[in-house]
Amino acid sequence: MVVPRLKEMLKEKIPLPAFYEEDMEAIAKKLKLYDDIRLGKVKCFICGEKVTFTNLGAFLKTGDGIKIVCGKPECLFKAIRIAEELKAK
Repeated sequence: MVVPRLKEMLKEKIPLPAFYEEDMEAIAKKLKLYDDIRLGKVKCFICGEKVTFTNLGAFLKTGDGIKIVCGKPECLFKAIRIAEELKAK
């Protein structure tokens, strides 16, 4: 089942900085988040689901630091919107 809003989200073209899957661990180490992600201590900033390297979707820079977002399309979409709003300020 596809969420109606998801269809709209997939039609939009939104620039998104990306990284290779094999770089996730190195980025997490640089951000000092590696152990917390590896041990499952991190939750998605959007939906609250536990995030590991298996379902890690994005790193979101906010005024409060770096937030972790899971790989669900709806969470990634919301994270992109938040990033756009922060960039516009």
